[in-house]
Amino acid sequence: MIQLKTASVKRKISQSEKKPSASKGKRLLTGIQSTPNPFPDGAAFSAYVSHFETDISKDFTIHFDTILTNIGNHYNKHSGIFTAPQHGVYVFTWNLYCHAEGYIFSQLVVNSNVVGAMLTDSEGASNSRSHTNIVVVEVNQGDIVFVRTHPTLTHIGNLYSHSEWRSSFNGWKLY
Repeated sequence: MIQLKTASVKRKISQSEKKPSASKGKRLLTGIQSTPNPFPDGAAFSAYVSHFETDISKDFTIHFDTILTNIGNHYNKHSGIFTAPQHGVYVFTWNLYCHAEGYIFSQLVVNSNVVGAMLTDSEGASNSRSHTNIVVVEVNQGDIVFVRTHPTLTHIGNLYSHSEWRSSFNGWKLY
């Protein structure tokens, strides 16, 4: 009896091995790639700091140097600046990590106008802390948008980022 059941199970396994299976097929994974221009009027980006520690100073433009999304290629990772492709209402968020017992004053700037501000504070904490801010703002074509440290207020500690927790800058055209 056991031999009959064993033979039956072996037949079923053999038959299932012959059927195509999604888990057995091989796929070429090439990573995230941009298409030439899937959204002709769209603008969206997401970038983060790839360095574990970034030495910052007053009035320091933060370079979010690793791009996840850059629809329209309007964010420049070398300068840390987003250039608005057209007039509209945009949403911008930024998230910064600072070291334990530290703090960073940061600003979201459109051209030379501060449109958002944030204090990332981990005083009294035993490890890094982050804060996030979001701003909805109307900008004109050609306006530049970036995140910087406060030009006159001091900070304690540096900016931190890690593969498990990232300092990031994101933006997209709402309408």
